Amino acid sequence: MTEAKARFDRHVGESHQCLSNFDATGHAFALRHVWIICVSTFDLYMTELVTEAGLRLIDRNPPLLTASLRQVQFPLESVVSIDALSPTERLVFYRERIYTTVQYKSFYKPDKVSEALSYIWTCPPKEKWARILGRLKSTGRYDGRTEEDVRGELTLIGDRRDLIAHSVDTLPGAEGPNPVQREDAARVIEFISDLATGVDLETEAQLA
Repeated sequence: MTEAKARFDRHVGESHQCLSNFDATGHAFALRHVWIICVSTFDLYMTELVTEAGLRLIDRNPPLLTASLRQVQFPLESVVSIDALSPTERLVFYRERIYTTVQYKSFYKPDKVSEALSYIWTCPPKEKWARILGRLKSTGRYDGRTEEDVRGELTLIGDRRDLIAHSVDTLPGAEGPNPVQREDAARVIEFISDLATGVDLETEAQLA
């Protein structure tokens, strides 16, 4: 397990507290907050995973640089003075540059997940979601599902999160917010957790 995944597991725990809050109070806002937490937690996880795994690729002997890692930009003054840094200081510098490159990108839509993984996965680009699906199927909860199904579910979760965050879960012209069900919120937690676990397992396999 990566350090990024360990932090994801801690952060996503707040979503379970939302379910408990709803069970105790019946307040729907607690359920809607599940979408906010899960998407934000997964987005942060992907950012931290790219940084962590990217650094591990650079720290190899010889370094293994994906095409996307090769595009990480360095300030010219840093390139000039990098020889003066100790090996540890160089790794810190590389980590900071990778993080700076991806920290303001959003990685919770399917195409953006693929973009993030292009920094750290060495498999052919078209295999990314097939490999993710394979990891998901190993849980026994995704038999019969296709890559399109999984990508579609992630898209719907991201779209609902955006509607909640920007429009209080209310569609244009609607008189009130969309209905929200406990089982839907619980499914969001399960899916996002499964997705992060699958990505992490495949990442570790490719880094081995």
